[in-house]
Amino acid sequence: MALVQTDPFEIRELDLDEFRLSLKSIEESEEGMPYLDTHRHNTEVVLGGITLARVIEIINGYSVVFEDGQYAVNAVGGNSNLADVLNLNQVSLRSFNSAGLQVVSVGSGLTQEEHDKLMATADETSLTTLLSDIAFIKNIEGGRWKIINNQMIFYKSDNSTEIARFNLYDKDGQLSEENIFERQRV
Repeated sequence: MALVQTDPFEIRELDLDEFRLSLKSIEESEEGMPYLDTHRHNTEVVLGGITLARVIEIINGYSVVFEDGQYAVNAVGGNSNLADVLNLNQVSLRSFNSAGLQVVSVGSGLTQEEHDKLMATADETSLTTLLSDIAFIKNIEGGRWKIINNQMIFYKSDNSTEIARFNLYDKDGQLSEENIFERQRV
């Protein structure tokens, strides 16, 4: 697995296509041939001009275990059932499964025609706002968060620069760190 971050904690990246190819290699080896298949694979599919991501499913009672340690693993490049077949230890698995996971090889995923149309209709202010909003969402999704004193604090993807705070409330509208029902930005 590729090491993608070391500070403040270690994150490794598991490319699901490379993983399944390694499994297939084991299955085809002299040692692996007598055993049941380890996984099912549905490759990328182009549907209506959109490339939907591959799916890897571990089958036949097999499970996955990562070498124990204080690190996280990002499963990338497709959808999988790794979280369902994972043997738990100190390693944190981050599975980014999505029913609509698409493959975008470059840029925004817009066609050139869509890009040109967007640029022709967008004034500089709205485009700046849009880019700022996208950066904010990227940081919210990519950075860490903590709950302290009934507040959820979000950090940029550098995991140290605070970008947003939310008060946390229970279902009765009381500030709470447990049984969170609602959040309000402060």
